[in-house]
Amino acid sequence: MRKLFERTLACCGLLIAAATASAADLNDLVPAGAEARKVVGDCKFTEGPAWNPQGFLLFSDIPNSRIVRVDSDGKVSDFLKPSGGANGLVFDAHGNLYACQGTDRRVVKIGSQGGKIEVLADAFDGKPLNSPNDLALDGHGGLYFTDPRYGADPKIDQPVMGVYYINPQGQSMRVIDKLQRPNGVLVSPDGKSLYVAEPNLSQLWKYEISAPGKVGEGKLIFTGDAKLDGGGPDGMALDQHGNIYATYGGIVVLSPAGELIGRIPVPERPANCTFGGADGKTLYITARTSLYSIGLSVAGAPTVASGPSPAAKVTHRRQEIPVRLASFAQDKPAAEAKEVKIEDITLNAPATWKQEPPANRLRLAQFKIPAVDGDKEPAELVVSSFAGGGGGIDPNLERWVKQFQGEGRKVKITFGNCPQGEYYFSEISGTYNRSIGPPIAGRTEAVPGSRSLGVILVVAKGDAKEAYFLKLTGPDKTVAAAAEGFRASFGADAAKEKPYEK
Repeated sequence: MRKLFERTLACCGLLIAAATASAADLNDLVPAGAEARKVVGDCKFTEGPAWNPQGFLLFSDIPNSRIVRVDSDGKVSDFLKPSGGANGLVFDAHGNLYACQGTDRRVVKIGSQGGKIEVLADAFDGKPLNSPNDLALDGHGGLYFTDPRYGADPKIDQPVMGVYYINPQGQSMRVIDKLQRPNGVLVSPDGKSLYVAEPNLSQLWKYEISAPGKVGEGKLIFTGDAKLDGGGPDGMALDQHGNIYATYGGIVVLSPAGELIGRIPVPERPANCTFGGADGKTLYITARTSLYSIGLSVAGAPTVASGPSPAAKVTHRRQEIPVRLASFAQDKPAAEAKEVKIEDITLNAPATWKQEPPANRLRLAQFKIPAVDGDKEPAELVVSSFAGGGGGIDPNLERWVKQFQGEGRKVKITFGNCPQGEYYFSEISGTYNRSIGPPIAGRTEAVPGSRSLGVILVVAKGDAKEAYFLKLTGPDKTVAAAAEGFRASFGADAAKEKPYEK
């Protein structure tokens, strides 16, 4: 196995194939002459590629019961072995990993800090799951997963091969029970549609999502061509426009409505795919014995902010198997925190955060957070406080939301308590309207691919209360990577937060 960006294998002269009526559309997505190139080989059966916001890729090598890590410098290593037969994988923006462990028949969360493995689901209605296969975060703190059955033993414990939803508190419910063998699953970038692959019939189904964990009857939107596509689809990926990249005999590219855009050939039959790379425009494809990549002209859908936490009581049917889990940070020592007193609050800021003199009199403190791999600019944390509470909680939360353009914007607001007081936490991603010059001038510039974490921390001050405003803003990946350190800096706990409504 050679370096990620050094080892390449052209697709034996295969050209990008497109439907005649949609060739121009595919040309907008795939650069002329682009070909799938081999990144890693010598595996038994590859699946579940997932891109970490810190700049590395994981994929499953199922028969070898391992999750493989591929760094941007080409280093290849085992991330988790044995993996419990891990199949589908997905990261949230904080770097937490969610995995379907098919052999262990469960869905787990692997924390970005320390690699703690927690069971999210391993049974439903008191019976073991069949064999969790693929999963997708929904943007509301929950996830959908499919539970088919493959292999020599066709016996299943559940009455159906279904699709399930795990809500943010770790509670599971079955949401689809009418498919023969659901496999790949996606949630559209706007969170309004659920796509489910039905490989037994070469079909792709679309379900309208009316609320988290609630879907409609479903609509068949595409059936693969027996000659051109063969069996499938298996795993799938979405680009930023909501186009679907489904694995059949090659990669079949579809519009959000299921209209055929074109086909991308792959040297080996693919099983799954995902977007990644420094600019998010690399499509990584797991195909039988290898991992391939192809550079596209379009980026993948934004990384979802967070997923569910384990319920207070989760069934544990078996003793935990010993595992060897590599560090997310590749064994880099954790930076020590430094205590910073800012009027009535205290921040335990990671040592890598550089405190700078406030840029203006409205700021009590500011910090520069170094960029992660792939981002060109650092992020900035600003701490402020205003007389009279700055106009109230809701107006400030709304102001932060409006600093991002409406199209493609994702917003999540929660409420929690920490030792310093109650707090309101907003996470917003999309195109940020960054101020240029003095705030009073009202000049801004649009910065796509941004993320902001805003906190209103209300602390007791004698018989009164004082509101402090903490706002961390910058490139999406850098802010996402700093999110857990940011929460920890003022004592917050994401697992105990609740959705906030006015």
